[in-house]
Amino acid sequence: MLLNEAGIPIFDPTVWSVARYRASSSATMEQALRSAMLVHLFCRRHRIDLNERFKAGSFFSTDELEAFAVDASKPFAELHKPLPRASRRRQSRRLSSMAIQMPIRTLPPQKAVKVVGDPTVRVRLHYATRYLNWLGEREKSRKVFGAATSTDTLVRTHEYELRLLKMIEQIEERSPSGPGNARMSLEPAQVARLLEVTDPDSAMNPWLDPFVRVRNSLIVRWLLGTGMRRGELLGLHVRDFDRGKAYCDIKRRHDDKRDERRRQPNAKTVERFAPLDELLVRLGEDYLKARQGIETARKHGFLIVADDGAPLSVSSISEIFASLRQRFPELGPVTAHVLRHQWNEDFSAYADSIGMDPEEEARERSWLMGWSATSTMPAWYLKRRTKKQADEHSKAMQRRLMSHANEIRVRIRALQDEPKH
Repeated sequence: MLLNEAGIPIFDPTVWSVARYRASSSATMEQALRSAMLVHLFCRRHRIDLNERFKAGSFFSTDELEAFAVDASKPFAELHKPLPRASRRRQSRRLSSMAIQMPIRTLPPQKAVKVVGDPTVRVRLHYATRYLNWLGEREKSRKVFGAATSTDTLVRTHEYELRLLKMIEQIEERSPSGPGNARMSLEPAQVARLLEVTDPDSAMNPWLDPFVRVRNSLIVRWLLGTGMRRGELLGLHVRDFDRGKAYCDIKRRHDDKRDERRRQPNAKTVERFAPLDELLVRLGEDYLKARQGIETARKHGFLIVADDGAPLSVSSISEIFASLRQRFPELGPVTAHVLRHQWNEDFSAYADSIGMDPEEEARERSWLMGWSATSTMPAWYLKRRTKKQADEHSKAMQRRLMSHANEIRVRIRALQDEPKH
């Protein structure tokens, strides 16, 4: 829940999050509430009465929308600070002769402004617009204008809806553009290098502790081989790893009272079985032997643990990949989520190699990734694959065309070089 300074839940964000995100994961609800917090912090900093604005249908001015987009790129620690008051001193336009003769001093260097990444800004603005739209739809249903006739009510409600829609569009226009054609997976050489440096027996392995080496090798290979999310991996219990049937049972365990981690990892998608081949099963068995040697780990059922035996945290997974990126820059932007994208790229390549029907590919991808039957994610990956194939076909056509043009050029030069009679 989103709380005010007195520790009391704020009414509107609480109702909105429960009404819209009750069935979502705790991580999704947290993102939504943080975006609602962005809205309320912005209004507090700029002394805007959000309720009055929505009742009147005036919403935000253009300048305020610009300021809101700027606030969306700042860390929340900055947004909790009040805006600096404008200086009331007016600088004199008169300059004394002494001041004119004084050399101009260099301005002191300014501190670099801390900003969050574009993906974070996009997520914030995405949920913020949903929250603002929910507030607007609620006010519209209340017929806040107090119109006297039904016709007048329809007209005023329509005008209100148009102003609300325009505000939402203006915020969306200020959202940073997506990654576009940026690669969200790894090159084959990067995958090979990743497997090489994370092998427990590799001399290049950056970790010294034998248990950490085995565990991190398992993490990389299971994420790469199954495409599961890091939260799904960290939420696994020992009993979820079925060595006989060769799969991991991914379950949703939101608000698990046995999980004492401050930020509980959990599955964002539907429950499913993640199949494992013989090598991944063997890695899991080797890891369980190493885990068994840690006394604290034997006191709870979580599969992936830290070197002290406590359940591994989400931030620790991020640190593992941060260490790999720092030690081996040639790995590129490798993260746990990039490995999920890598799995999807590999699945697309495999589907192409066996001539899998697109509909069957979408069904299997949805099942293996834990997406619902109505999810648009399979279509997104199919679109990426179609674009890649279209690009390759276009380049092949260009090569044929340029080859023909070169032949013509050679003939023209040959004719020009012939002796004239």
